[in-house]
Amino acid sequence: MKSLKIISLLLAALLCLPLLAACAESGGQTGGTRPPNSGQADVGNFISADYKGEDFTFLHLRQLAGTKDYYGGKFLDSETYAGYTLEDAVYERNIAVEEKYKVNVVERIEDGQEPLSFLQTAAFSNDYTYDVIYGWGYKMGTCVIEGLFADISALPNVDLTQEYWSPSAMEDLMINDKLYITINDISMNKLEWGSLIFFNKQIVDDYGVVEDMDGKTFYQLVNEGKWTIDKFLQAVQLISTDLDGNGTIDNTDTYGLIDGDASGSSFGYSCGITLTTTNDDGSYLVSYYNDNNYALATKMHEVLSNKKYVKSYVEDLGANADIPDGMEQHEYYRSFFSNGHALFSTGTAQITGEFRDMEDEYGVIPFPKLDENQQSYISTIDSNAAIFAIPATYRVDASTAGPDRTGAILEYMSYKSNQIVLPAYYETLLKGQRLNSEDDQVMLDIVRENIHYVFAAMMGDVLVDIKTNYEAMCNSPSSAASTFRSKSKVMQNALDTFYMDMLAVEDKLAG
Repeated sequence: MKSLKIISLLLAALLCLPLLAACAESGGQTGGTRPPNSGQADVGNFISADYKGEDFTFLHLRQLAGTKDYYGGKFLDSETYAGYTLEDAVYERNIAVEEKYKVNVVERIEDGQEPLSFLQTAAFSNDYTYDVIYGWGYKMGTCVIEGLFADISALPNVDLTQEYWSPSAMEDLMINDKLYITINDISMNKLEWGSLIFFNKQIVDDYGVVEDMDGKTFYQLVNEGKWTIDKFLQAVQLISTDLDGNGTIDNTDTYGLIDGDASGSSFGYSCGITLTTTNDDGSYLVSYYNDNNYALATKMHEVLSNKKYVKSYVEDLGANADIPDGMEQHEYYRSFFSNGHALFSTGTAQITGEFRDMEDEYGVIPFPKLDENQQSYISTIDSNAAIFAIPATYRVDASTAGPDRTGAILEYMSYKSNQIVLPAYYETLLKGQRLNSEDDQVMLDIVRENIHYVFAAMMGDVLVDIKTNYEAMCNSPSSAASTFRSKSKVMQNALDTFYMDMLAVEDKLAG
């Protein structure tokens, strides 16, 4: 196995939600021995093939700020047994793939590159020396409209209904029954970047929160299907304490929620709001604004805009923040939760590494439902999280390259990753080291089983105005009706143009 690391001169300097990569944490030493998952028998129908020891290359368009790797993680390649659970699991998985298909798994890393410009340059120069592209979520979506990616659902030797391909997420990303970007268990991103809520167990006890929740814990409410937006907003308003006695609620006090999205837009997604819907002919309709969604936005805004209960860390805590050296600003803001200043904070499993030294115990729960009639909880994937695509033109420097090989290797590698890497990350790292109760582990299962993508957010700059206008509705419900009337035609035209352009892309790829 080899790893081709080409570090470009450009480094991404600004990022939205930088975090410590979960894989940078050891995941527990194993003493350099083979991981406990090695040697499992295959269960499934996987073709046999000999790809002559040629390279199968993942192009990793990696997103960096300084030296930190955000949104991608070290899930594609590992040089050798390093004595760490997660790295060893990645190595073990790749060995299984290489032995089965007589192929060499390679990760080619490009740092600080914009996916669209990099891939367009590669297309013009015929530099197709990679088989799979792994890169910055919504910026990969921007590449779709340029015809740079092939239809993953058309690959032979692939069964996209399997759990290791994340069927629910793929439903959200289909375009006219074709799939150009997706996620699978080769990466842990469908768990790492699914939205969840952290809560402080000590504050729950100190403020008697359970009694105010009809005598039920948050875990019980979730399991009974009663964890709703009303319950969440009620709980947020239970906590407001002027700890320093200066007469105002400020950075040193305790809140119901410390969050980077106090507009409530992310909670709207968990309550079933969709930015767009698909018509029977495959075209799209702007769908976020209606009476019910307006009422929900108004209800959330009344609570989430109240600075007595909610601290928006981007807006409020960052104005004059004295951020310690070596700490990223969003990590610093979240430290207000880990230092016991809030009942709730939002995030993803990826940031559990930041709470390892938290004095109070914390728990995790999914985002709330709209009401008890909503069928399931909804966890949306951060649109920055890295995602997979395959180039529209197959590489010319490997005689065995082509759709058969790509499909076979992706299918088997996803399966083996589910069998080997997922337990190392999910069971050993998250459940075994970062969460201390079986209840939290059940909550993680719920999050993983109910992930979704926000389609308009994943298409990047092409449909960004729809996402922006939805967020404006959540930030200012009183002007939402007039704003929607003034901008609905422009948004719908953008969707219609997108659909027609995608039909042209299909014709181009078919030709």
